[in-house]
Amino acid sequence: MNASPIDLRLMLLDTLLRRVDEAGVALHECQTTLALEAFAKARAIAEELESGISEDGGSDLAQQMRNVYAYLHRLLVEARVERCHTKLDEARRLVEFEHETWSMLNRRLVDDCEGDDGSLSRTA
Repeated sequence: MNASPIDLRLMLLDTLLRRVDEAGVALHECQTTLALEAFAKARAIAEELESGISEDGGSDLAQQMRNVYAYLHRLLVEARVERCHTKLDEARRLVEFEHETWSMLNRRLVDDCEGDDGSLSRTA
């Protein structure tokens, strides 16, 4: 299987969404051990996603993305410690937004590869 870097990121985001959902269900059902495992896996994926951000001279976009993942990590930790579904829901919305953003970029790149000019300047 030859997955592009974007496809790999989308797979990680899909798995992260599943882990967040598992944590929420486990919290709701008072299954502490399962919740802690799901939170740990979710945080590990978030850390992996953050480590994949290019260190291209400290660009503003790269720094903003690191800040997003730091915020996500904090939400996951606080949701675990406080057993807070609200913070877990906020973390899920953030991951969903990230997933949709990468999905749109992927579709755009595929469309551009199939088009004749190969640029990203075309509107969706």
